[in-house]
Amino acid sequence: MNWNRVFIYLLFISSTFSIAGTEASIAMLYLLALIRWIWYRPLTQLENPFLWVTLFFMAASVLSGLLNDYETDHLMALRDNWRLLLPLLLAGILSEVNEEQLIWVFFGFVFFIAVYGIIQYFTGVDWLRQDGQEMTTQYMPGSSAENAVFHGKGNFSHHLTYGGFLLIAFPLFASLLFCKDWNPFSRIITAIIAIVVLFGIGASLGRSIWLGTAAAIAVLLFRLSPKLMLSLTIVMIAGGTYFYSQLNDSQIQNSVPTNRLEALEQRFISGFMLKSNQDRILMWETGIAAIKDHFWLGIGYDNDAVIMPDYREKISKSTGHRFHNKAGIGVHNIYLQTWVNFGLFGILGYMGILAVFLFQTIRGLLKTTAYTYENSILWAGLAGVCGFMIAGFFENNFRDGEVQAMLLILMGLCFHQIQKKKDRIFKS
Repeated sequence: MNWNRVFIYLLFISSTFSIAGTEASIAMLYLLALIRWIWYRPLTQLENPFLWVTLFFMAASVLSGLLNDYETDHLMALRDNWRLLLPLLLAGILSEVNEEQLIWVFFGFVFFIAVYGIIQYFTGVDWLRQDGQEMTTQYMPGSSAENAVFHGKGNFSHHLTYGGFLLIAFPLFASLLFCKDWNPFSRIITAIIAIVVLFGIGASLGRSIWLGTAAAIAVLLFRLSPKLMLSLTIVMIAGGTYFYSQLNDSQIQNSVPTNRLEALEQRFISGFMLKSNQDRILMWETGIAAIKDHFWLGIGYDNDAVIMPDYREKISKSTGHRFHNKAGIGVHNIYLQTWVNFGLFGILGYMGILAVFLFQTIRGLLKTTAYTYENSILWAGLAGVCGFMIAGFFENNFRDGEVQAMLLILMGLCFHQIQKKKDRIFKS
């Protein structure tokens, strides 16, 4: 039996609803790779800079805790980062499965979880958890039954985790619906699923997720027509600027939605309101202040609840603001958060991972034919990671296991397309 094939399917399936299943699958794939390496010693990825920049980031995250002035369980920093070598592993072993069949199985489960999130938006149900363990979160508690809406979460613990997962998965559907290697029926089904996933992203009510999705769509529009993308970008910037200038903070803050559509509109409009985003902006200020004091090494892994309250207290005294969330949740910006925790070398390592991936993906795209399967996967990777990076300015969900796993799966699919291209060149 091909155990790699078994656990690859389990990884793609469980990634849509179970972090335990996802991590177990990755752990088994690591174990199988280690056994194969001991037996056959195939070191095909040693020359890949993605390996070395990832190891650099992992080392920086551990050393920041080991060397700084605060007590921290520095080895626990690996808990959030141990999965990061998965793309290199998938680059090789995806050849052992029928890749397109795997993609369709994955599409089916993503479709299910997107529909589930949409149902949750209207009803707040949490069918996949036991009674008494539901994690339903109502948007604007106290609303009447006629206009009550809930954050879509799927089977995840937070709406930003659910939205972040769908944000990264969405470009796969949007890109492959233009794949000329697929028949028209397959592309129609893909288009339908893409629309449902887009509604699922809307149901998450995550404004950062919406922004990241818009960025991903912009990248895919560039694939279709750079002129179209540029024109739409100009229109959106002009429209957003005008929209912002016409808004009235008090009018939006005091209005009560009378139906579910108005609740969705109010959530969107609040993204333009300074008062609605004051908490997050001041969180960024605490992060910047902490970086100034811990520029090189950061404060260490999982020390936010211990170190950051002092910075919040200073902000509260100077502004009169009372933060809505505890300091332990971080600063809701993955770039500031990484620097706060792991210092300068940590943020350089994190940015290096993304930069190396984008460079290799763009270089791989230049060697493919437009709208082929390989070309479509690489465009999906480029769009998904760009969207994820934009959303990262407003959240920390790179550290959510479910989101990170989806990101690494997408990267692995892209590296596999690049590996296939290299193999064909080597054999020819």
